[in-house]
Amino acid sequence: MSNMRVLVHDLKLRIGEKLGSLGWRPALDDEEEDYASFVKRREGGLISQIAVGFAFYDPGVSLNPSVGVGHEAVSRLAASFYGLPAGACAVGAALVELFEAEGREGSFLPRWMVVSDDDIAATVDLLILDLERVGFPFMDGFLLLSDIVRHLENVGKSSFDLGNLAISCAEMGNVADGEAIVEKMAVSARNEPPFVAEQTMRFVANFREHYRR
Repeated sequence: MSNMRVLVHDLKLRIGEKLGSLGWRPALDDEEEDYASFVKRREGGLISQIAVGFAFYDPGVSLNPSVGVGHEAVSRLAASFYGLPAGACAVGAALVELFEAEGREGSFLPRWMVVSDDDIAATVDLLILDLERVGFPFMDGFLLLSDIVRHLENVGKSSFDLGNLAISCAEMGNVADGEAIVEKMAVSARNEPPFVAEQTMRFVANFREHYRR
């Protein structure tokens, strides 16, 4: 296991170097041992993020990359309304999902895997190439907060999706639309498990308090 920890450490350094040369910086809240994330701030308060999870498999380490886009104000408010320590991207996708959406082979576990330090350079180079092929185009599809709203309106299913959608609408000046979404969340909370319902209703109450000032 200690050898795998060394591999993860060396992988993080190599990924950081490669992404750093492309203008990406480590996320300030990235302190997890088996996870690394990198961000790039964009116009209009948008933030692009690349995250890489590391899983231990005999005999090596597998990488699970994903990409996402968030908005500074929406992320901050969502964390506050839900009572969470930090916000998250409003939209995102695992890299393997983006490959599958193109009709490509979906079994990518061996694709991003290292067994020794000798594998790191080639694996990270392949990861960067794959990000350029499908990850960057996904993120570049969100140029404005309205693009995030449109995406969430079409695919958003979870309470967190709806919460991000409500805040995004309100931050764009459509508070009434946000309130309508929040009302639907309050109704659906009646059928949620107690813990989930409590979290949803906390969001609803905080949203209404914030935007009715």
